Amino acid sequence: MDKKGAKGYWISTAKVINSDLFSQYVEKVRPWLKEIGGEVFAKDTEPQGKEATEDANLVVICEFPSMRAAVEAYESKEYQEFSKLRKAATENATFTIMEGMDEATKLKRAMGL
Repeated sequence: MDKKGAKGYWISTAKVINSDLFSQYVEKVRPWLKEIGGEVFAKDTEPQGKEATEDANLVVICEFPSMRAAVEAYESKEYQEFSKLRKAATENATFTIMEGMDEATKLKRAMGL
């Protein structure tokens, strides 16, 4: 975990079934993410779901300074409370935490290696 220069990511897909409840989740999570160094990297409300995500109407990718930061954010007491709103407002949700490419891999790619 935490390869040099690699960022951590949350990747979530879901079908939002209660937009009011989901809005409450967003209102709580958005400032908290900023406070801990995370940010929404990408968001799509019309994704092309494939393989068990066909009915998803939301995909969000959040970026963190490292894999460790992404895992700690998810496991935090604060996020576990916020996630209750997310879970109640959605169905068929997926949630994955992954590590991005490290600096050496990015450099090799840039050089065509």
